[in-house]
Amino acid sequence: MEIHTKLQDLILELIKAKREYFRLAFDQELRFELGRPCTPEQVAKLSAVLGRPLPPSYRAFLELHNGWKGFDGPADILAVEDYDRTWVKNRLKTLSSLLTEYGDKNPFKVGAIPIVLGEDEPAFTVLDPNEVRKNGEMTFITYNLTQEQDRFKDFIAFLEDDLSVCLELIKEETEGVEDEDLPEGED
Repeated sequence: MEIHTKLQDLILELIKAKREYFRLAFDQELRFELGRPCTPEQVAKLSAVLGRPLPPSYRAFLELHNGWKGFDGPADILAVEDYDRTWVKNRLKTLSSLLTEYGDKNPFKVGAIPIVLGEDEPAFTVLDPNEVRKNGEMTFITYNLTQEQDRFKDFIAFLEDDLSVCLELIKEETEGVEDEDLPEGED
């Protein structure tokens, strides 16, 4: 399956699941906005920020949508122009400082760029350009403040994991949680 078609199908599934979860958990409609396709100039600009060609899966996403506002609540998949915004620069300074002081390593000091970021959100995702595979893909890494949470072989794997988590949350909302899954003292 062509990468753009696969991504578009995955995005539609993810939108449907996120909307369903938000409806079940909060009895509200999810609000988000997918950006228009990036221009070749915008893709080139972000490649320059990264210092190398974008990985195919992420480049394909940008060719479909220049960012996704509200991707994970108040955290967005950044649009190309977001990299020049003051709030993004300030957030990166704060996160970089925290990672330097409390983390095992600071991905921003070795060329990683943020992909998912919120102004006050502790969770964020970066694209690590330091290991380029033969197919041009790079690792996407999720963090919760200073702690690395997970690694994904490409942007599609990152989105697939997000869909899987969302579907599990929907299942918990519709079927409930088994007593043995609850922490002690929470019946």
